[in-house]
Amino acid sequence: MPDVTVFGVSHLTNSFEAAEHILRTKPRSVVVETALCKEHAAERGTAFNFAQIFAAIHVGGQTDADESLKFITRVAHQLRLEAHPLETSPFWENMKTQLPAEPLVYAAAFAVDARLVFGDRPKETTYRRLVSCPTLAELDQTFGNQSARNYRLLLPDGHPEAVLRPPAPGDAFETVCIAERDDILAHTIREEAARDGAPGAVVAVMGADHVAGVERKLSELVASGGDGGAGEAELAALLQAPETAADDLGVRLAITQRLLGLRCTESLVADANAALDADLSALVGDDIIAFNATSEIYGSARMLLACVEDSALLDAVIGGVHRSDFGEVLAPMRDVRPSRGGSGWSQDALAWLRTAAGVDLSVLQGDGARGK
Repeated sequence: MPDVTVFGVSHLTNSFEAAEHILRTKPRSVVVETALCKEHAAERGTAFNFAQIFAAIHVGGQTDADESLKFITRVAHQLRLEAHPLETSPFWENMKTQLPAEPLVYAAAFAVDARLVFGDRPKETTYRRLVSCPTLAELDQTFGNQSARNYRLLLPDGHPEAVLRPPAPGDAFETVCIAERDDILAHTIREEAARDGAPGAVVAVMGADHVAGVERKLSELVASGGDGGAGEAELAALLQAPETAADDLGVRLAITQRLLGLRCTESLVADANAALDADLSALVGDDIIAFNATSEIYGSARMLLACVEDSALLDAVIGGVHRSDFGEVLAPMRDVRPSRGGSGWSQDALAWLRTAAGVDLSVLQGDGARGK
């Protein structure tokens, strides 16, 4: 087994364990799921070297470097000037309370002259694959799976329906955004561990959702001598963004946007919108109407509830006691779902959505009139 240590981190917290491990062990390479900057994310395997980058920016006067890259090189340079061991230096003690996990990892890698390697594919490729690779029904079912998952997360601890279920077979998000990228990350880690024909220590840092899959696929690659997991041809296919699906494009884009809004952070949703902006801008005619209508329907609380197919979970969410008829009330939303044979939207569903929550005040007015 190669000398590989895998860390799972939250993209939003300031955990420092991975970075301190890098400072202590001084690996040859650090493979990251999230790139330091746009240039770093250009393609899988892009490697940054501190000496070259620092010389270009802070000695050579390069003016167009990304601000995040400038900042990390300054932090790493200051850290390199500290007394060893670096992980106990006053500067590090200060930095690890202020920066999120991944910037700490970048700085630590630069401080020990490790190769900082982007191990994933560009985000744009993933978003485009999510729009176009699944069928429309699979994309809709994935939205439903995520809606149910989120409701389980909202239930109080200890509630019988608060237990998360394993990902459903064929879930497009799990396939495109997790499993495919697990394969890509595992290949990159193995390549770095055997770089130049000589084994070397590698630290891999990724989102916690990827750890189990990457470790499993990395073990398969090692056990098979490189033939396990995705083959070279399959890996090459996973790195390619397909042509944007022409069928039901407005509906696809709307459901994808709403799905990512249920699962991802605001920054990732913004990245996705930027990546898909050309496709959104190219919509014309009926596709524009379909996009707007589908986005309104899938952005509604009633569609989120209509996607909950587990009756016990629906009862828990709406406060029913196994006899609520609200599931029947939501039929207009369920009927437009592509996984149930619908097209994603309809004029009738829009009209129902816009009027169903209205309150008829005429009864109150009538009571007032009688009171006179």
